[in-house]
Amino acid sequence: MLFGRRKKNKDAEERPATIKEAMAQAEEPEVEITEAPAGENSADPVEASAAAEEAADQAPAPSSQQAETPQTTELGSGPKDVSEIASTKGYLDFGAILVPAAKDQKVRLDIDQKTKRVVSLTIGVGHASIQLQAFSAPKSGGIWEDVRRQIESSVVKQKGRVKQVEGRFGQELHARVPTVLKDGRQGWRAARFIGHEGNRWFLRGVIGGRGAIDRSAAEGVEDLFSRIVVVRGDEPLPPRELLRLRPPAGAKRVVVPRKAQGGGTAAGTNGMPQARKPDTSQ
Repeated sequence: MLFGRRKKNKDAEERPATIKEAMAQAEEPEVEITEAPAGENSADPVEASAAAEEAADQAPAPSSQQAETPQTTELGSGPKDVSEIASTKGYLDFGAILVPAAKDQKVRLDIDQKTKRVVSLTIGVGHASIQLQAFSAPKSGGIWEDVRRQIESSVVKQKGRVKQVEGRFGQELHARVPTVLKDGRQGWRAARFIGHEGNRWFLRGVIGGRGAIDRSAAEGVEDLFSRIVVVRGDEPLPPRELLRLRPPAGAKRVVVPRKAQGGGTAAGTNGMPQARKPDTSQ
């Protein structure tokens, strides 16, 4: 499914009623939003052969100066609570998650086919993508540490590899799971898991595409993650409940052809842990 902003009357576009309206039309970015079943490569993981994996493992470690390159913002800075911003203008409203609008931005809604519920957003930036999910959390925090352990356990059960490293947003996980490539060779699928705990909420990001193995390719999605705004709401929720997502108001649905997507491994999205509640299905 494709969501596009409803087109206004052509004459009205040519003759804006006010200067303010004219400026709004000029600044409004074109945004493409597609809908796809959850669990079907939703995080756009990168695939490579076993030989490429071995080469990556044997590559020399980056120097201390290179290691600091991803730290383009102060450690710990990142996604904000809606109470921390003065206005939601300039954001795409997906309910629990507000995404900074950008020209030619492509966002995919990952849908649970049984409940028809939006369970995550996947946004592509350059050669990388990031899948976003927001959850309720206790004031005491600590969810991200528990989730990392669950992800690690799931990857290990799939005979995969996982390591915990210090990244731009603190501790993150780099994971790989075995897979069979399209040409029949044995290979692997890679993804990076990042997280941020806010005011009674937790935002998880899964970086895929080239960004899963190349820090420089991930800069765009990392910058996007740092500017995401989470709307927790006042509704009482148990910890780790998936916060509700929805298409932007006024979006128009258009049926478009879509090539069948190959499924991931047993763990779910991209062969990595996929969940509505991190404690039960990560």
